[in-house]
Amino acid sequence: MLGVTVFCVFILGTATALDGDVRLSGGSSQNGRVEVLHGGRWGSICLDGWDFNDALVVCKQLGFPWLNRDDWNYDGGNLTELVWLSNVQCKGSETRLDECANDGWTDHQCAETRRAAAVACMDQEEFKGQQFYVGLGDGNGPIGVKNEGQVTFWYSKDLIIGTRLYLVCDQGWDLADANVICRQDGHYSAKRAVTDSYFGNRRPLRLQEISYLATDFACIGNESKLIECLANFWFQDNCTANHQAGVLCNRIKEPEDFQLRLLGGSNANEGRVEFHVNGTWGSLCLKKGYTSFDEESDVICRQLGLGYGLEAPQDDRFGRGSGLVVFPTYVVCSGSESSFAQCYMPDEPDQECLNLEGSSEASVICSGPIPEDRSPVSFQRRQKDGLLEIYHDGRWGAVCANGWTDANSKVVCRELGLGAPKSVCVIIYVNTVVTAAVPSILVFASLAVFLH
Repeated sequence: MLGVTVFCVFILGTATALDGDVRLSGGSSQNGRVEVLHGGRWGSICLDGWDFNDALVVCKQLGFPWLNRDDWNYDGGNLTELVWLSNVQCKGSETRLDECANDGWTDHQCAETRRAAAVACMDQEEFKGQQFYVGLGDGNGPIGVKNEGQVTFWYSKDLIIGTRLYLVCDQGWDLADANVICRQDGHYSAKRAVTDSYFGNRRPLRLQEISYLATDFACIGNESKLIECLANFWFQDNCTANHQAGVLCNRIKEPEDFQLRLLGGSNANEGRVEFHVNGTWGSLCLKKGYTSFDEESDVICRQLGLGYGLEAPQDDRFGRGSGLVVFPTYVVCSGSESSFAQCYMPDEPDQECLNLEGSSEASVICSGPIPEDRSPVSFQRRQKDGLLEIYHDGRWGAVCANGWTDANSKVVCRELGLGAPKSVCVIIYVNTVVTAAVPSILVFASLAVFLH
């Protein structure tokens, strides 16, 4: 029998470095003089123009999540024989140092400092313990207690000293970024990302300095901290006036056993609203003079699959329930929430509310389910804003702007299961008709509705 012997040879080695790769020298695996490979040779980087964003890109290229904010710019010591780069100008979102602008790849003289650039990077464990506090609203403390406001940060050392506050520039600010902030501040998710200093321009308190954390955030949306997101121009005051970023957060996460039902009505589309919270059914009490429950009724009707809210009676016409109040007496919905439990609720339930004169249990009258294939009204071209059209006699048509009011816009948006309208504009169609060699202009006006 012929035998076959097989020899296996394993060759162990390290990956070949490529031009543009970086390494740290003269320190440890996390800190040291920065050296970059070019033309097959390693060289240092001139300290001239070196800043936080340059150092951050180096650390991320080396696989570290962040850098030591206090020691990132320490002196790297003497330059090597070759000095490949000077005046590096990273934005902070680059993945490699060779993607950043610089004075060109050549042997620089480094005339100003004659010193080498260096970094001190953070590993994952250090990064998890990074003490950066986020707050919303007026910012009178390390942790925000509101669910909307300007995005503000305190760094741990500055928090103790109390002298420096960081804002976020709104360039590139979007809902994915806002979601990260809301979760970091203890909220469920974001309702809106707002720009253009929506909450006004934050001004420094006495002896306090205001700086900007970064701009052009590009969060995926699943990060636990905003500093995990890619961004540009960290810790640089290059944001123009009136461009402070803000958020509106959904206040709480829906309880696992949260349910809604309508009772006491003459049909399935109306009744007293009861809520199932923490294993118990109860009501929401509205005190006398409660101004409006319109947006709240929209959310309730939509959550029950009953279209939008037509009316929110406050006269107990559907009777009283068990008398147990399980929701606060003051609830504010924007109208866009997917669940009533996500609305703003600043207080605890008031069990004495139903004993007050003029109080009532929250009730709604819903439109009833709207067929998915045909709504009575629609927006042409886009889902949440655009030219308003209405369906009649088997055909879609526009709506004339004459006599249109804000109240009409509110009804339209509610009918579509959307939030409150932000603005209404009139679209003018102009047509030229020639009669007896004299051109005449016919003007047709239609409506466009834009949401919050």
